[in-house]
Amino acid sequence: MEPEAHQGLVRPLEQVACARVLVVGGGVAGQQAALDAAALGLPVTMVEAGPSIGGVMAQLDKTFPTNDCAMCILSPRMLEISRHPQIEILTLTRLMQIQGEAGDFRVMLSARPRYVNERCTGCGECARVCPVKMPDPHNLGLSRTKAIHVPFPQAIPQAAVISPEACRVFKGKKCEACLQVCPAGAIDFKQTPQNRILHVGAVIMATGARAASALDFPGAELADVVTSFQFERLLSAGGPHQGRLLRPSDLTEPGSIAFIQCAGSRDLRQGAAYCSSLCCLASLKQALVARELSAGKTESVIFYLDLRAQGKGYEAYLNQAEEKGVGLVRSRVTGIEPLPQGGVRVRYTDPGGQPAAAPFDLAVLAVGLRPSPHLAHWSRVLGIPLNAHGFIRSGSGNPVLTLRPGVLTCGAAQEPMDITQSVTSAGAAAQAAAQLLTTSRRVFAPRRKLPEALPDASLKIGVFLCHCGTNIARTIDLPKLGAEVRKLPGVAHVEDDLFTCAVESTQHMAETIRKLGLNRVVVAACTPRTHEPIFREVVAAAGLNPGYFTLANIREQCAWVHQEEPAAAQKKSLQLVTMAVLRARVLQPLTAKTLPVIPRALVLGGGVAGMSAAVCLADQGFHTYLIERAHRLGGVARSLHFTLEGLDPSLFLHEIEARVYGHPNIEVLISAELVSCEGSVGCFRSQIRREGEVRPQERLLEHGVVLVAVGGREFRPQGLYLYGQDPRVLTQLELETLINDQDSSLEEARRLVMVQCVGSREPGHPYCSRLCCSEAIKNSLVLKKRFPWLDITILYRDIRAYGFREDYYREAKEQGVKFLPFDPERPPRLTAAKRRPLSVWVWDELLQEEITLTADLVILSAGIEPPADNAHLSKQLCIPLTLEGFFLEAHQKLRPVETATDGIFLCGLAHYPKSLGETVAQAQAAAVRAAAILFQTELARGEITAQIDRHRCRRCLACLEVCPYGAVKVKPDTSPMVQEELCRGCGTCVAECPADAITLTRYTDAELEAQISAALS
Repeated sequence: MEPEAHQGLVRPLEQVACARVLVVGGGVAGQQAALDAAALGLPVTMVEAGPSIGGVMAQLDKTFPTNDCAMCILSPRMLEISRHPQIEILTLTRLMQIQGEAGDFRVMLSARPRYVNERCTGCGECARVCPVKMPDPHNLGLSRTKAIHVPFPQAIPQAAVISPEACRVFKGKKCEACLQVCPAGAIDFKQTPQNRILHVGAVIMATGARAASALDFPGAELADVVTSFQFERLLSAGGPHQGRLLRPSDLTEPGSIAFIQCAGSRDLRQGAAYCSSLCCLASLKQALVARELSAGKTESVIFYLDLRAQGKGYEAYLNQAEEKGVGLVRSRVTGIEPLPQGGVRVRYTDPGGQPAAAPFDLAVLAVGLRPSPHLAHWSRVLGIPLNAHGFIRSGSGNPVLTLRPGVLTCGAAQEPMDITQSVTSAGAAAQAAAQLLTTSRRVFAPRRKLPEALPDASLKIGVFLCHCGTNIARTIDLPKLGAEVRKLPGVAHVEDDLFTCAVESTQHMAETIRKLGLNRVVVAACTPRTHEPIFREVVAAAGLNPGYFTLANIREQCAWVHQEEPAAAQKKSLQLVTMAVLRARVLQPLTAKTLPVIPRALVLGGGVAGMSAAVCLADQGFHTYLIERAHRLGGVARSLHFTLEGLDPSLFLHEIEARVYGHPNIEVLISAELVSCEGSVGCFRSQIRREGEVRPQERLLEHGVVLVAVGGREFRPQGLYLYGQDPRVLTQLELETLINDQDSSLEEARRLVMVQCVGSREPGHPYCSRLCCSEAIKNSLVLKKRFPWLDITILYRDIRAYGFREDYYREAKEQGVKFLPFDPERPPRLTAAKRRPLSVWVWDELLQEEITLTADLVILSAGIEPPADNAHLSKQLCIPLTLEGFFLEAHQKLRPVETATDGIFLCGLAHYPKSLGETVAQAQAAAVRAAAILFQTELARGEITAQIDRHRCRRCLACLEVCPYGAVKVKPDTSPMVQEELCRGCGTCVAECPADAITLTRYTDAELEAQISAALS
């Protein structure tokens, strides 16, 4: 394998000439990197080669495993970037040259002409009159658009672009129809390419990846064969058929669909020996969505080699797909043939090794990812090498670092990865840039002032209904709903839109509020978790206090849960909107209140994740408390002796431990644990208990953020496969220790059997532990190198060697390691006899009989499980756990290191099992989000807090007893008071108070009574 890039930690530069960060790429990774860097006070320039930011995610219909509408969760982020005062967006722009060194780069950017200037409003008049049609790039050629067009409804910038290869003017023909009708005078056929020199301190390469071509796959040219990316557009409400799934040949709904995996991955002949990591889950998602669109009528079969569902929640998603009737066939597809009446015949090898064939109406090729076509050019320009697969070579110990200081990488530019990983690595890259530029001056945007409260006036309520593509409109008749809403008292305006969160729609909403003088606003759309901040910003921009806004969730709470009951959904949607309208009538304005931020951090857990996060924060000047329960730092990493890539983890541990103990901003407390934590973001108070020489000592720490990095542990398979009964049965970590210690038992062994998924993908541990397959391959390769005669057999369900791990999987097979699949319904059996080798019985699917393997050692690939006291810590911090016991993030795709409680972050095994490099990246991502808070001197106080009416209070102190955050305080001879910086607005005290003396702001009695009245009417 190739040598690894530098694996160590980032060290701040002594001299920084420029603090600006250049982000190359406007996909989801580039967006996250830009937002995180800007949040730390660094000016950012984002360059995107296309006419709009958004990347591949903007072309997806939904995201796995939550089936969130992709554009619905991406659009708010794109809007935030477009409005951020610290971020400059340059589309149709490429990086051409770079000179200098980290902290002092000069880069040359080249911008292609849009032929439409900044006066464009995206009104669409030009496209209406344009006589030339061309294949639509956004819909991957499945539909047609005009030679001048806005790339897609939510595009940023919301401006048209002219395609010179299609436009008549650039072919020397007379036209200029768009020039004649443009009301803004924005058309400019004389624009020319422009070069610009920019001074930057760091460069983040977030260039993403592209879909692989399917042309090399037999049958890919057939009309009823599409790629997985084209299929996304067929499913999308913004796609060629507005969310109706129609096959290309005759525009009929397919009754059966074949999903063919690895059509552009894991194939040396196609130059893609790696696994693209996301295809298996993408096909499961597409099969589920297709079934949903057809009301369960469409039958789907996925032909796969290994089903790689190694991410958090992915195994449950796989099980859900099976339960809903998605067929799974382990096989290699050998060809696709056309059928006379349309559709295709898929030829494959069945699990028994026999040739088979089946007819389908449509076939979908999971083509996987390829590196950006411009990456080779950028590699030469930047002086950074690519790996054997054409992606940016980065270190496995710190995967955002390249071989050139100051040039960082993230997302699919470094390795094929899904959205969650891309967002995490982007945060890590932003953190690395911020660490490099620590000595630079930071500039933060001023906090926007809240508009004043309105004087009493007659109500003028505006209601904006969102189709959400077809997510809502497929179930609810929005025009019919709007007609009913118009009859409600106080409603002055009602309208519906395809995507209310689109740039054009939000601009129109603000204009409507101003023009009509609306003084209350209701949006009926999707979840407030992602979209409420957008609409509040719109309302504030229109000059209306955002306290006068409320949102009705008619997607998650209505359209989705009642998608097979449209009549019931229609009725319920009217109830939900009516409740919101009546609540809007009694809403009160928000008032600007702030709390000071304590610029210190508390990190729980002293493993690799905790230490990495602590160093990141300390390097930026924040005092950090590092709490470790054990008597030394290191965690699970101390049990690792080598990585799959051949690195020595002990060297990394030695480096990071030295940084931690030698850092003036890090205070290490070992043999310590959290006793209690109260407060809120920016102002936490934690009681820490530490073992003392005589008795435990307690200490109160005040800090602004908490990072949870408490790690995980290897599952101990007591009672399984004779573990704990026969010394010849070991776990992978125990085997690794024997290898490192050069134990003589290994030299004496001749046959070794490994059993996968012990403590994973089974009752009690239903998730995939992500690491086990790589661990088995790693140990097998080391053993084969030392003892070539050793016979190794790995019994597996699926080998989940995602990404570039596929290289090592292939190498293991080339070295003679045998891989034998087993059915979980017929798991291997192990028997032992004295002075004889162990016997492993396993059902051979190919031979259709049980076979016996003899083994001198049996190695169990035991999974990773969360610490037993996670439940207790969850209650202390008031952050939820998953069903498996890991901590739950705020949003699986776009907020993977945040929790539901502001100011508390996750990283490492506490979040979910992951590799050493992935752990370091997630720790950096958590640190960058935490630092964004600590850099602020004050934060807006939580708007939802409890308030006690002292005139009604009976001093029963029930509120004091039930408050889980210690926010209720009592002084002698006075009524209880709520300490607002500690209150998290849970409402427990409100429900408990017998005198009805406590009110929860934003949930007043008047608001709740109005909603209840509407629900019951």
